[in-house]
Amino acid sequence: MSGTIRILAIEDDADTQANLRDILELDGYEVDVASRVSEALNRSDWSEYTAILLDRRLPDGTAEELLPRLVNLAPGAAVVVVTGHADFEGTIAALRFGVTDYLLKPIDPEALLASVQRIVRVRQSEERAQQAERLAAVGEMMTVLAHESRNAFQLAGVSLDMLEWNLEGQDEELKLLQRVRKYQAKVSRLFEDVQGYAAPMHLDRRTVDITVVLQDSADQVRMLHPSRSIRIDITGSTPNAEPFGVSVDVFRIEQVFRNLFENSVAACSESVEIGIACARADSDDENIIEMRYRDNGPGLSADCRRRIFEPFFTTKPKGTGLGMAITRRIIEAHGGSISAATPDGHSGAEFLIKLPAG
Repeated sequence: MSGTIRILAIEDDADTQANLRDILELDGYEVDVASRVSEALNRSDWSEYTAILLDRRLPDGTAEELLPRLVNLAPGAAVVVVTGHADFEGTIAALRFGVTDYLLKPIDPEALLASVQRIVRVRQSEERAQQAERLAAVGEMMTVLAHESRNAFQLAGVSLDMLEWNLEGQDEELKLLQRVRKYQAKVSRLFEDVQGYAAPMHLDRRTVDITVVLQDSADQVRMLHPSRSIRIDITGSTPNAEPFGVSVDVFRIEQVFRNLFENSVAACSESVEIGIACARADSDDENIIEMRYRDNGPGLSADCRRRIFEPFFTTKPKGTGLGMAITRRIIEAHGGSISAATPDGHSGAEFLIKLPAG
């Protein structure tokens, strides 16, 4: 599971509500509260909740009445009924709707946390199982695809060799041909990367100025979209004009930035404007290069920000949902981090990337 775990507590007693919130927030959970059925139902972010704590009796309804609606609104959330009026009939009614647990008031903090932790562990196990199943299917598909494409790449390579002989002495044309070879090699490597997505990542590191890698990636994306207006501004300054040096696998880091650029190009309907501000930052005992990425697209919903790095999560009708998952995996393999930020004063998507300085 990615991001902070959100819980909705539907409880009308102010003291119990405050108690639930304090216990859970001290343990690192994000808690929203509602005092009435009408207040609870007046929301649209049901998919963000991992658990719902539901008071058995509310001023405008009961758990038995509300449960069917919660099951429809938030099928992915586990429901825990909290009550000071335990009875056999009410317990059976709650269990019919798949209630995960039944807690008695006054709330025992250890029992509450144990219940929520069980819910989180089950959800994580389910997500890992689903991811493993999907990765296995993709791996099998990519094995076939990589095998078939290898023959095509070999034939294309032979054709390029013959074309190179015919272009001897034509420098400009030979430069274009070499560029075709370069991108062919990258496509071939990308096939291998997806095929081995679950395998350990091996990095071929060298020290470079990250702004140079950014600029090369930007040039590649502009070349792939000649009809689009794409403006990419890379800014930042260091004392004595020192470069933003990082030790990275250049191919992998270019892949990170191309993924981000391509997502912005797809999201922006007209001209694309991307800003990347680079800066040095101290974090504990090491130097960090920070890159704050912003575009002028429609931005990301709260749910997208929470799930964007999950494998196979996509908002594109033809997307695989692996791009941003691979992006995070590459950054983390370099000892860095990437997060989807909440935009401050603008509507586009925003990401914060951190890499150790080289």
